[in-house]
This record gives sequence, structure tokens and C-alpha cells, in this order.
Amino acid sequence: MFKTCYIYLFLFLIFSSCKRDDEKQFLITKIRSASKLATAEVVVTKLVSGDLKDRGIKSWFRDINDKVIFNTEATVKYGVDLKKLRNQDISIKGDSIHIFLPPVEILNFSYPHEKYEQLYPISQFDKINNRDKIEIMDDYFRQAEIDIRKKLTLFKLDAEIETKTRIFLESFFQKFQFYNVVIEFKKEGDE
Repeated sequence: MFKTCYIYLFLFLIFSSCKRDDEKQFLITKIRSASKLATAEVVVTKLVSGDLKDRGIKSWFRDINDKVIFNTEATVKYGVDLKKLRNQDISIKGDSIHIFLPPVEILNFSYPHEKYEQLYPISQFDKINNRDKIEIMDDYFRQAEIDIRKKLTLFKLDAEIETKTRIFLESFFQKFQFYNVVIEFKKEGDE
């Protein structure tokens, strides 16, 4: 009698742990399928200016100013790359789940030419007739992009993005009957 109870108990534990492993694998697959979870989008505007005299371009006409000024716009999407999630980053116990997410990162940086606007009447760059004009513009915008990327850390958005990601994932996990959800974020360089 006792041996039969132990056998049933043993089989129950094996099958229930298999169910948890299957459930865990299913959840990991579902989360990874989201790939990159963008939870914040920031639009950054930047004035880009330069002096054409420094570039060897001279104003041959009186009405052309040597200064160029453009208003530009970059769109930055922040979030978490869920493809970096590993099996050991998730632990499930009953209706509780504990998950370690990869750190917040820039998922997409867009600095399109359509968002460049020349400021008038200060800048009359389009009136300058020079073959190097496009290369000069390209150089100004390349330097501006580098500057924007360097200054993005000044926004200190990581905590806000982590909060938005937690809210989203908590509601996602509740659909799978996980009512105690703990989400932590790894720091840059953690394995």
C-alpha cells in the first residue's frame, strides 16, 4: 500500500515538473517571438550649424549668408531585446514567475533626411552652387548624429522604460495565470 502511494506521488511529481518545464519552454518561446520589445520612443530635435568659410566655400553673392543652420529630428526607440532571454532567466513556481530581462537598450535610431529643415532667412544653403555641398551637409549631419547618440544617456530613461516593460509583461503573464510576477533587469555586461 505504502509502495503504491510512493509510486503515485513520484509519478505525480515527475509529470507536474514536466508540465512546468513545458509551460516554461512555451513562455520563453512566446516571449522570444516578440523579439525586440520597444516600450519608449523619444523624438530629439537638434540644431545643426556650420560656417561655410571653414569649408572653403565663399559667398559670391551679397544676399548669401556664410552660416548654415538646419533644424533636424531623430527618433529613438528604447526597449529590451527579448531574443537574449535564456532558459535560466525564468523560474516558475506555481502561479509565480521570476524573470531576469536583458538590459534596456536602443533598439532603433532613425535620423532621416526628410526631417532636415533649413532655417530661413539665416541660412541660404540651397543657393550655393558647389559640387561639395552634399558632402558638406552629410558631414554636418554625421557629426550631429554622433553628438545626439552621446547625449542620449543624459535623458536617463532606463528607469522609466523598465517600469513600462514591467507593466506590459505583468499583464502578459497574468493571461497565463501568473499572479505573482517579479521582473528584474540585468545590468550591462551581466551574463
